[in-house]
Amino acid sequence: MEIDTLPPSKTLLKTLRKALSMIALMMAGASGVQGSLAAEPISVSAVSIPVQAFSLTHAPGIVRIVLVGDSTVTDNAGWGRGFARAMSNDVEVTNLARGGSSSKSSLAEGMLRQAVALKPDYLLIQFGHNDQPGKGERSTDPQTTYRQAMTQYVDEAKAAGIKPVLVTSLSRRNWDQDGLKIISSLQPWVDVVKEIAASKNVPVVDLHDRSIMEYEKMGKEGTKAISPTKNADPGNPNADTTGLKYDGTHLNEAGGLLFGRIVAEELGKAVPELSTYGSSTKITKEQKKITVSADGSGDFKSLQEAINAVPENSKEPTLIHLKAGTYTGPFVVPESKSHLTLEGQGPESTVLDWDRSVHDPIPEGHDKFNPGLQVLAPDFRAVNLTIRNSAGDRGQALAIRVDADRVVFKNCHILGWQDTLLLQKGRSYFKECLIAGRVDFIYGDGTALFERCEIRSKNGGHVTAANTPADHPFGFVFLNCRLTADPAPWIDPKTNQPARASISKPMADLGRPWRPYASVTYLNCEMGDHITPVGWNNWGKPENEKTARYAEYNSSGPGANPGARAPWTKQLSKEEAAKITVENVLGGQDGWRP
Repeated sequence: MEIDTLPPSKTLLKTLRKALSMIALMMAGASGVQGSLAAEPISVSAVSIPVQAFSLTHAPGIVRIVLVGDSTVTDNAGWGRGFARAMSNDVEVTNLARGGSSSKSSLAEGMLRQAVALKPDYLLIQFGHNDQPGKGERSTDPQTTYRQAMTQYVDEAKAAGIKPVLVTSLSRRNWDQDGLKIISSLQPWVDVVKEIAASKNVPVVDLHDRSIMEYEKMGKEGTKAISPTKNADPGNPNADTTGLKYDGTHLNEAGGLLFGRIVAEELGKAVPELSTYGSSTKITKEQKKITVSADGSGDFKSLQEAINAVPENSKEPTLIHLKAGTYTGPFVVPESKSHLTLEGQGPESTVLDWDRSVHDPIPEGHDKFNPGLQVLAPDFRAVNLTIRNSAGDRGQALAIRVDADRVVFKNCHILGWQDTLLLQKGRSYFKECLIAGRVDFIYGDGTALFERCEIRSKNGGHVTAANTPADHPFGFVFLNCRLTADPAPWIDPKTNQPARASISKPMADLGRPWRPYASVTYLNCEMGDHITPVGWNNWGKPENEKTARYAEYNSSGPGANPGARAPWTKQLSKEEAAKITVENVLGGQDGWRP
């Protein structure tokens, strides 16, 4: 693609559902809603992870699950977010869990009323940590007040036509003096949960016993990888030699992903009708697993060596699990290595890095655009990773190049400056990813759908540069995404100066056509004030205005300005937008469902 020169100058229905759901929550107890929405994020490994917003869908065929519980169920300190990501696209998860809640206090706060008002199909219930002694009025007696509160959750859910599922409490990571066995003080509350499940004939997920098993398998030192940290006096017995104190109750991002997946798997066993709703990235008995760790504790130290070890042309899936660390590219997934999943321990923990642009030496046999990761194999997936090009704002510097069909990225951070993500061939699906860059940072011939992603423009520029073939109905579709901005320029480490002249307010457009029939659509996207009012760019070629297929529907935020948009672009009707779905964009002749 040409080197940049700057020019001179879920649908409306989802919004309505969200509004109706919020009304239902307020009717169920306004004070409880406020407490849930206003919960503060906590710092996990120096990263602030926000609480997940309510995302309710009442569409046919969607299974709705609501989570209630204490902080070990929340998105930012527990397994809630990991559970939602472990479920398939046919499941909508709403997390009402709140830090500090016990079974008794949650009833007073209105958590049960809120859950029932949402009318989910299933209600997962986990309390216990704040029911223990020392929690003031929140504390409960296992055999009396705790039993009463948990029974009320079950009975009222059943009365409302909701299927309750009890979950025993995630164990704390309290070790015996030898550091070999977990000592849990939660057993009396766990026993009551199991008794209620048996007497009421409701399913139970025994997370307590499973978490103990996982901790002891990891070992005391190994569980530090899933534990949040904070600075502490190095003399503190709970601190290590670096002066970090490990939180033995809550989970960091890696821990949340691990135990979220475990809850999803155990839920499928406890509730057989949900067994088919697990994520397609879940490990099956037939799936080969390879572990990569830079410290030598896995099967390979090198990711490329692990990729090379994947069976040729296999129809069975292979999972490569990358332990926390930074792995230096470039990496190539050859066409013969199909059905491969790369899984990290979270985008803040597992990083694939490449620091070269097209102006740097290109390794022998590597693609001319010098990408950090090139995907040539069909049915490739990447989850819980950062994939970045750290060369800086000095020309084309690709993080990823995709030349394959049926490719999926979930919970990945894809970072660069110019030409970050090249989708050259095939169909690709991105869910809950962060994609960042400045110039044409999502571009190419391929068809791709981005769902609930953050699209971050760095120091202005152009978001897309599609090269959609004229006979392809879709190019890039952004569904329920957020367009955000980082105005800071890249600082050249050699000169310690910005790569480009400072601009008081860098602006970006939604796209410019790399070739005449470029197709880009934004549906129900929130746009920051860095998006230019005109919205789009013809790349200095008025003839592109006759052929480019640029459209929006229900854009919101300060960057949404339908009245000022370029007249050669389109604002879709509700009926037109309703036809643009994941299935219609990506289904193809093989009916692919990512």
